[in-house]
Amino acid sequence: MKILVYGCGVIGSYLTHVLCRAGNDVTVCARGRTRRILEKYGLRIKHKLQKKKTIDRPRIIGEADGNEHYDVVFSIMQGQQQTALLPTLAKVNAPLFVLVGNNLCAAETEREFHKLAGDDKTLLFGFQATGGVREGNHTICVRMGASRLVVGGLHSEPSARDKAVLRSALSGAGYGLAFTDDMEGWLYCHAAFILPIVYLSYKCGCNLKTAAKREVYDVTAAAREAYGLIKRAGIKIRPVGDETFFDSKAKTAVTNLALRAMAKTFVGELAATDHCRNAVTEMEYIDREFGRLREAAPDLRMPVWDRMRAAVPDWDEIHRIYDK
Repeated sequence: MKILVYGCGVIGSYLTHVLCRAGNDVTVCARGRTRRILEKYGLRIKHKLQKKKTIDRPRIIGEADGNEHYDVVFSIMQGQQQTALLPTLAKVNAPLFVLVGNNLCAAETEREFHKLAGDDKTLLFGFQATGGVREGNHTICVRMGASRLVVGGLHSEPSARDKAVLRSALSGAGYGLAFTDDMEGWLYCHAAFILPIVYLSYKCGCNLKTAAKREVYDVTAAAREAYGLIKRAGIKIRPVGDETFFDSKAKTAVTNLALRAMAKTFVGELAATDHCRNAVTEMEYIDREFGRLREAAPDLRMPVWDRMRAAVPDWDEIHRIYDK
């Protein structure tokens, strides 16, 4: 299968690795320093938890030729970067596009994509839970097992044809693939969990090991309040079944223990605080877009969420500290 990939950061690097290992004809569109590194060294990944290294050699190009056909295009970027890339994506000769990453403007993104590309191309949204950091000529990747990609339309599951294409593209690599019927809801629910971690990370100077147990447990309490906000906004809670997630004391306890373990080990560094340091603009984007829901429901009580958010320095200060 012929596949084009935009974005070769931590998440994009691992997804590209999976696509290569699945036997696809993979092309990566990259520019500048990233292109030079990939051309010289290949796609090098250190899989932290698996204690192994891999090297893949996808084809590297600087710009896609509108005449060259691809079966599927993956764009793995920060939400605000996806918006800027839409005019370029719209010109690519492919029937199926999957935008992977935090995107709380999925509805606006879909409208703009079809305005530019027409309605004969399919746009889906996806998310891959992979952490890590770029370091020199390689990527350090943190993942549980082989990881997986969650994919869906804005408010519908992918068609049978598109499911078959994605299964074919990812088969044979031991990688998971899950489909959802409302990716907008899935992404907002994901943000409900990650934003409290972001807030705590910045409060602690991006050193979660200094966070008190109560502060770590506040992440779950804040996420519960955010789920209530999402429901108030008329957005679906996803994955299916998560509507009652916080009603289970056992699930809450397990989540708290996992967060505590993450905060006190290197996992917290690679899965959370490194990203907070190196992707301030993305964190600001997610905070701003989720904040619009909060502004629309000022009467909804969210004491833990509001306390955690108030403890974060303003974004100008965060940029000053971490931007390089």
